Amino acid sequence: MSGEANMDTTTEEQPAATTEAVGSYVYGIVPAGTRLPEDLEPVPHDGEEGLGLVTSGRVAAVVSDVATDRPLGTRKDLTAHERVLNALAQNSAVLPMRFGAVVADDDAVADELLAPHEDYFVRALEQMTGLTQFNLRGDYVQEAVLARIVQEDPEIDRLRRQIAGVDEDAAYYDRIKLGEAISHAFDSLRQQDADATLDALERFAVSTVVKEAGGENGAVHVAFLVREDHRTDFERAVDDLGDAWEGRVTLRLVGPTAAFDFLPEYEAPDGGDG
Repeated sequence: MSGEANMDTTTEEQPAATTEAVGSYVYGIVPAGTRLPEDLEPVPHDGEEGLGLVTSGRVAAVVSDVATDRPLGTRKDLTAHERVLNALAQNSAVLPMRFGAVVADDDAVADELLAPHEDYFVRALEQMTGLTQFNLRGDYVQEAVLARIVQEDPEIDRLRRQIAGVDEDAAYYDRIKLGEAISHAFDSLRQQDADATLDALERFAVSTVVKEAGGENGAVHVAFLVREDHRTDFERAVDDLGDAWEGRVTLRLVGPTAAFDFLPEYEAPDGGDG
């Protein structure tokens, strides 16, 4: 790791080799003594070092070396970040760091990140023990949902009939009105389906976060923080919801993952600035 000692073999007859600027990439915080999963690829780096732990007191940071002279942000970078954290979450409480967190070296990780915030990290890890995140996403079956919207909204049905077979230029404003009406109907349906998702599933979760569904066909996107002993009931309820929505919404459940959306709020020590 970047904090390991290096022997200086430079002599006057042998010029020093050019060294790459290297920092410590921090994935997340775990309890001290946590065993790292094997064969996990870190954020890409030319060196041979893999993942390691930097420990201070009761907590540790999962780190790897990273070149500081290249910007982070490729798909490989992000995928590696998430893969490491999700693997850790299978067997340990973990507090994910924001993607792209780079500290000068392992000593700085211990002295500037872990030691000053140890009490917070310990409390937060205790709160997250036995909890993992699931993400439920759903996409509309476009034709089925559009048919339902037309059937349930007489004005949309009227506009569709009115512009049928009419020249596009002649029906320009009616087409705009129809597009706006359909968009509003989809927005209303998304809200109804988000509420229905929570009604069906939130009793199995400690906490929930409703997100933007995203995309033209996006129906629902909700993150759930679930206790391990409620996981089976939660997954069964997701299956039941999928059966109820079959042919109208296609659901995808992703997890368990690290609790990216449910980190406990930081509380500054007495007299601190936060």
